[in-house]
Amino acid sequence: MSDLPALSLSKGIRSFIAVPVPPEAAGELHTAQETLRRAAPAVKWVAADSFHITLKFLGGVLPDRLQQTWQAVAAALGGAPSFTMRFHGIGAFPSPSRPRVIWAGLTDGAAELTALAARVEQACAAFDFPPEARPFRPHLTIGRAREAKPDPDLSAAIARLAQEELGEVPVDRVLLMKSELTPRGAIYHVLQEYALL
Repeated sequence: MSDLPALSLSKGIRSFIAVPVPPEAAGELHTAQETLRRAAPAVKWVAADSFHITLKFLGGVLPDRLQQTWQAVAAALGGAPSFTMRFHGIGAFPSPSRPRVIWAGLTDGAAELTALAARVEQACAAFDFPPEARPFRPHLTIGRAREAKPDPDLSAAIARLAQEELGEVPVDRVLLMKSELTPRGAIYHVLQEYALL
């Protein structure tokens, strides 16, 4: 495992741990997203090459602490098997009638993702990262509205896709990611990866 890139020690790295969704395996998800985009062009839609499922958001972390945390996470993931997740249905938080975060749900693979998130959470706790306030709910964020307010066109599009089969994606690695905030949205960079068995 290579060291993290040399960065100013005065700045934390805005980082998170995630499972990637490769663009080449996300065709049906992208098609559903395009349907939603036509209904709500003002929503900030996640680029298909940035699709991922976050297991743990770390926030701004100094490089040494981040390296140590990742080493503990990699050790905690030891023996975790690869698996396949199946996406099914589009939904929204806090609700489809007031969509703020638009997501794709999961059937197969949800239990395995939850188990991975629990391993990551336990490893991060040893480095004083606070536990998540809410239970882990596996989902893929595909878009974010500026605020949660009624949007009849978007709500209708979500309802039409609520039971749609959206394809299978292999899960064979866990990534440590850097999130760089820009005026055009977040840009993600892979810092480290751990291959599942």
